[in-house]
Amino acid sequence: MLMGKLQNSISAQQMIALRATMDPRLPAEPASAYGAATSLSPTQLRAYQAMKREELVVDLDIWSAQGFPTAVSTCVVACCRGVKRAHLLDARIDGGLLLELYSRDGVGTMISADFYEGIRKALPNDLDGLVALLDPLEKAGNLVKRTREELADLVPNFTVIERDNRILGAALLLDLGQTPDGVTVAEVGAFCVDPIYRGSGRGDSLLDYVEQDARGHGIQRLVLLTTRTADWFEQRDFRWQGAAYASELLPVSRRARINPLRNSQLYVKNLEAPADDHVAPGKRIGF
Repeated sequence: MLMGKLQNSISAQQMIALRATMDPRLPAEPASAYGAATSLSPTQLRAYQAMKREELVVDLDIWSAQGFPTAVSTCVVACCRGVKRAHLLDARIDGGLLLELYSRDGVGTMISADFYEGIRKALPNDLDGLVALLDPLEKAGNLVKRTREELADLVPNFTVIERDNRILGAALLLDLGQTPDGVTVAEVGAFCVDPIYRGSGRGDSLLDYVEQDARGHGIQRLVLLTTRTADWFEQRDFRWQGAAYASELLPVSRRARINPLRNSQLYVKNLEAPADDHVAPGKRIGF
């Protein structure tokens, strides 16, 4: 994010001019950091023009001129030069270094060269993490019980929240086809977030991703079947539609698989078509 802000806010020529004004060996004629460095000799100007943009971006003087704190910019530049993660700590916290390095959430601010946490489509090697996340909820009766083999077959349909190689949340999106009136429908299932991380907005982020993914695949209606209350989903525009087994809002093939004795209730959310400038979900979304 910081790198993008710097690259997007300063052109290559502006970087050259800014760098020139901050070099004490060169005349500092421009009053503005974005002004033209008219006092540069042709040789000096060619030297700065020859510098790659990547070299200018890792110049701490330029970061400082943009108003970034030195500690932050130093961490970013370190990551640009090959350091995987840099940490900013409050020295007043007793044991802060150990807590930062040996606990998943730490106590400081981490700047990472990769995505420490993000939302992405599940991969085959996520199976163990999915089992560990879903199993307690299945045992409590909150989710439909699935065998490991069944989950393995469904992995491509899962979206997960990953934090430092641990699965914190998951959602299943199954394409159900069309209703008799031609509406494309997908079912949301196995939606959950690790209890430790609930109330932090991760569920909303996960649902937003799933909805965006569904729109991108032409889905017009999301459905949720549950035997329990769905207050959380109702607060996010899912509407109760009564007993699922008899609802014409579901494709016939899906209704045929519903056990009426379970009394599953149907919740529906109609999706607007994606805008013309819609961008498909990336592989990961950082927080």
